[in-house]
Amino acid sequence: GLENIHYSDIIHRDLHSGNIFFTKYNAYIGDLGISKSATESTDNNENYGIIPYMAPEIFQGQKYTKASDIYSFGMIMWEFMTGRRPF
Repeated sequence: GLENIHYSDIIHRDLHSGNIFFTKYNAYIGDLGISKSATESTDNNENYGIIPYMAPEIFQGQKYTKASDIYSFGMIMWEFMTGRRPF
């Protein structure tokens, strides 16, 4: 899912466990409403997402990147493995 999004040069910017949907055999990433092209310029003051899933650099005024999506994905994996929400 995330690999396909990034391959399409899109940054999700709001990746959290509530945006992961499951069928019997697959998982899907949804809610691409605030996604943007990785090459599209964004205002540094635009902060979207659920705080525990947001990459630290976003709070320092940096732009969303594919790496910030990967951080969010890591928080989702932590939640799925522990059964607890991050922080």
